[in-house]
Amino acid sequence: MQGNAFSITIATSERYPWFQLYPKFSDKVVQLLIEMGTERETILYSWCIMPDHVHILLQDKDIINFVRLLKGRLTPIARRLEPGRALWHHSFYDHALRKEETLNMVSQYIWGNPVRAGIIDRATNYPWSGSLVWDNWKEFAD
Repeated sequence: MQGNAFSITIATSERYPWFQLYPKFSDKVVQLLIEMGTERETILYSWCIMPDHVHILLQDKDIINFVRLLKGRLTPIARRLEPGRALWHHSFYDHALRKEETLNMVSQYIWGNPVRAGIIDRATNYPWSGSLVWDNWKEFAD
């Protein structure tokens, strides 16, 4: 077991919409999450890349190291896109799931973020959400 499941939110610096302005960068975030999940044996229940922040529900032996590694691998890419502009807010928000919060419930909340933000009409239509746990996550995302 890797410890508790955590819901993590990582914001961009000054809430700059990096992932809206650079869709291929959003693709890279998803690719990196999948790579890191495999490398670290992290359980990635769900993720959603929003215009100016990233939501992840995961279990990892060291979430601080996970976030540090994710930020560190993405920062050089951002520097090439916009030299001189900071990518990340200095910290991140994490929340250990409580007994009454199910993995399914929190994942549905994460996948529903682009719908609540008015970006898309259905969570299943959003290209930057996913799961490494549930291959059929789209069946219960909406």
